[in-house]
Amino acid sequence: MLSQLYGKITVLMFIFSSSAVSFGQGQLLDASELQNKTLFTSFEKANAVSTDSIYRLSFKRKLPEDFAQQILQYPHLQELHLTGMRLKEVPEVVWTLTHLTVLDLSNNRLDSLSYRIGDLIHLERLILNRNYLIFLPVEIIHLSHLSFLDLWSNLIITFPKEITVLGSTLKTVDMRVITIGDEYKERLQSLLPETKFLFSKYCNCKN
Repeated sequence: MLSQLYGKITVLMFIFSSSAVSFGQGQLLDASELQNKTLFTSFEKANAVSTDSIYRLSFKRKLPEDFAQQILQYPHLQELHLTGMRLKEVPEVVWTLTHLTVLDLSNNRLDSLSYRIGDLIHLERLILNRNYLIFLPVEIIHLSHLSFLDLWSNLIITFPKEITVLGSTLKTVDMRVITIGDEYKERLQSLLPETKFLFSKYCNCKN
């Protein structure tokens, strides 16, 4: 009798946990639905409505002083822009926002990207243009939904060889305004043969 009771409890726990996972994933909007949501440009504006209705946030030039505390109150946040802030590193709290599907860190002063980028497993668009990135951490391979990677105007010339695992999802990589020779272009394309790379036409650098 006791073993039967334990068995029923186990089944119920499994059903509950599976439902919880499905419910959590069900909160993610697709790209078109997300675009229809309001893009809030300050915590003041976002806090004027229900926190459950906040899906998109954009901050420019200056990071709010209470950013780390405030950002955690939006359980459905999927899109975050932190642009033009001269950031040399990404606030640690960003790596805990695991529902993000769009992350824009453009026009900062990043010369490296934390290995914790791999925690953002739902990320579809990663925008890193106009930084000083030299390489990508190998943990980027955990972004199994990534379809667009914007590296325009960085210093990157090579990727971790493990990035080949993203070959079926990564559709476009923007590498314009990067000094890169034809040999490296071919090497990158060989890692991701089905991915469209955007290179500057005028750049035909030699090693």
